[in-house]
Amino acid sequence: MNIFKWMRKLLAAAVFMLGAGAASAAIVVIDFDEIDGIYIDSYSESGYSFVSLETGPGGGHLHPGGGNLWLHSQYGSSPYQIKREDGMNFDLLGFEYLGGTSTFIADNGATYNIVGEVPLTFVELPASFQNVNYVNWYMTTPDPDDIYGEDWARIDNVVTRVPPVPEPAHAGMLGLGLAALAAARRLRRK
Repeated sequence: MNIFKWMRKLLAAAVFMLGAGAASAAIVVIDFDEIDGIYIDSYSESGYSFVSLETGPGGGHLHPGGGNLWLHSQYGSSPYQIKREDGMNFDLLGFEYLGGTSTFIADNGATYNIVGEVPLTFVELPASFQNVNYVNWYMTTPDPDDIYGEDWARIDNVVTRVPPVPEPAHAGMLGLGLAALAAARRLRRK
């Protein structure tokens, strides 16, 4: 077998193994259908957790509301943090939003602002919210028309994606295959 045929077979095997071993990204939609209670400490769904980071009077708490998550701009609520329970990175692609002014800030510094009162709409986040470890959701603008001075917003159907992770077993198999081919070639030369 000449060197070119051997190289083509090796390249075809490598392409096949890489194609077979490529992990696909998993889309996850968090719909809050199971969220329940009043002023709960945290909520978990589909491998993601939502917690209130507020440490002011009354401590932090989440506001469940009819199959979605509410946030307000007073003590005890803002900010919330969205994070994977296993601590790995994820892509925050978008969500349904209804309410007042909000800011979303990722651990990588990416920022997205929603300004003013927004009717129910789907918000698509920019690519800077991909491969993040967490995203904090803030509401700091009070509503002068509310007797308590707080502004409210809600999110639902949060769309995330878990980036594909190459599996080390496939790389090891490719290395083992290359070593076997090299050993076979040495034996043939002898």
